[in-house]
Amino acid sequence: MGAQFSVWAVLKSGGVTLLVLLLASVYSFALIWQRWTVYSKAMGGLDGFIRHAKHLIEKSQLKELMAACRQQPGPASAVLLASLSGHEGLAERRAATERVLEREVALLEKGLPVLGTVGSVAPFVGLFGTVLGVMRAFRDLAGAANAGPGVVAVGISEALVGTAAGLFVAIPAVLAYNYFTTRANRFQDEMRWLVDDVLDKLAAR
Repeated sequence: MGAQFSVWAVLKSGGVTLLVLLLASVYSFALIWQRWTVYSKAMGGLDGFIRHAKHLIEKSQLKELMAACRQQPGPASAVLLASLSGHEGLAERRAATERVLEREVALLEKGLPVLGTVGSVAPFVGLFGTVLGVMRAFRDLAGAANAGPGVVAVGISEALVGTAAGLFVAIPAVLAYNYFTTRANRFQDEMRWLVDDVLDKLAAR
């Protein structure tokens, strides 16, 4: 008699490893959505703001730049205001600006290590589930009275669910981690260039 299996049977056969991957998937997608919301708010209009800031810096219009930063609050404005505010020397301004920049980047990168970990570990968790499933399939095959290809086919198909689930969890997590990390690094580099230009203008006064 041919072996019968259903989606529910396949999912049920995944056991603890599939449950772990399911929980990791839910948490990962929730974190991706939360980070997307944060980045959309923090980075919205950032390119236009940076172009405007560069124009004002080139024209040495630092007061206008300070006013523009106050009119458009955000990570970039906070960093530039740190370089423009106060009456300390250039070294103190640079140190204060670097602290603000590190704080803003840390806020952008919050939760990203978790995505990186999920993306790295999930395939191995899925592979572990697959190995357990294959072992169970061969055990069932050995104990079957009328063993045939159908018994092995069902067991292997159920076992491979672990690998598929691991990849399903890992791929979005890795893509999101790389995307958000790249944007945070780009923001950090662009802000350092802008701050250097601001401090150069202040030093020339």
